[in-house]
Amino acid sequence: MCVLIVDDDQEVAEALCAVLLLEGFESRFADCIRCLQMIDAWIPHVIVLDIEMPIMDGFKVSQALRRRTHLTTAAVIAHTSLAEADVIEHGSAAGMDAYCRKGNAPTVLLELIRQVAPLDVS
Repeated sequence: MCVLIVDDDQEVAEALCAVLLLEGFESRFADCIRCLQMIDAWIPHVIVLDIEMPIMDGFKVSQALRRRTHLTTAAVIAHTSLAEADVIEHGSAAGMDAYCRKGNAPTVLLELIRQVAPLDVS
């Protein structure tokens, strides 16, 4: 399964990628602009998306991703320190499928990735 981490904090993104690799996932990371470029050549099954980014917030990135027809089955997880209530309404409207609070143990995010991943991952 392929997972894309989108975060402006490279250390956070690299750490998440390392955990995912140890768990057997193929993972990559990018900031908000780079992710929109790379998804034309590499299609993830799950996108873990930070909300608070300086150039383009996660809601706008999610909307841009959802406009790409080849990503209609990809799951998008909001991964943020913002409170769940603040994210759910806007996130749902932007095409996000789930929420995971930053600071939780990595196992919480791993379980959520497994839950929201498309069933037809080969």
